[in-house]
Amino acid sequence: MSKTVYYFSATGNSLQAALDIAEGLGGAEVVSITKAGMGAKCDSDVIGFVFPTFCWGLPNMVQEFIGSGDFNKDAYFFTVVTCGSAIGGSAYNVDSLLKGKGAKLSYGVKLESVSNYIPLYDIKVATIDEVLAKSDHKLAGIIDDLKERKSCSIKREFWLVRIFRKRLMAGYKTVDKDYIVDESCDGCNICASVCPARNIELAEGRPTFKHNCEHCIACIHWCPQRAINYKKKTQKRHRYHHPKVKAEQLP
Repeated sequence: MSKTVYYFSATGNSLQAALDIAEGLGGAEVVSITKAGMGAKCDSDVIGFVFPTFCWGLPNMVQEFIGSGDFNKDAYFFTVVTCGSAIGGSAYNVDSLLKGKGAKLSYGVKLESVSNYIPLYDIKVATIDEVLAKSDHKLAGIIDDLKERKSCSIKREFWLVRIFRKRLMAGYKTVDKDYIVDESCDGCNICASVCPARNIELAEGRPTFKHNCEHCIACIHWCPQRAINYKKKTQKRHRYHHPKVKAEQLP
């Protein structure tokens, strides 16, 4: 039986979850959505999507990927959505995209992990180990469910949330115009290497943004010099990436 787990990840929470799921399922293939590209074809019997929720829904790239993909309609589909507290209509969004292809989402759950959207709030550093331990415990139960091909009800997305999310995320492509690179940048190129949208290029040793941003803020979190910031909001806030994930594993 063939199994494929697709992932989109910025700080590594979703990548580590995908790797753990793949191992738990007996060696599923783990594929970056960035590297798979739009219009990907997959004939696997079990197909999963692991990603963080953005604005209580799908990251733009995840939505485009699932919408354009050619998947085995008879596969057992699942999604695990990492989040700080809530996933909104994320699972419902995946189910809707699959139904448009004659398939269905059998299992869709949230996996709470370290909340790290630092343009809005700082990270609670003191609780990271506790949060990750709880996340690992819950993921073990999720993996048991996936082994048994369990199904669960998919909660419908509230229409008002859908409208709010679409309006907010419409501006994500060009939100990078508000990113600031200070003089501490040493041109290491890590920001470009971890960017899932391939939105960053170095020009004369400094990152430039091409306005095709996912606003995942991987570039901010992974910069070893803390040289990249969002407006004047993140300069003093903590950075985070999953302790088991290395930059070279992304995107």
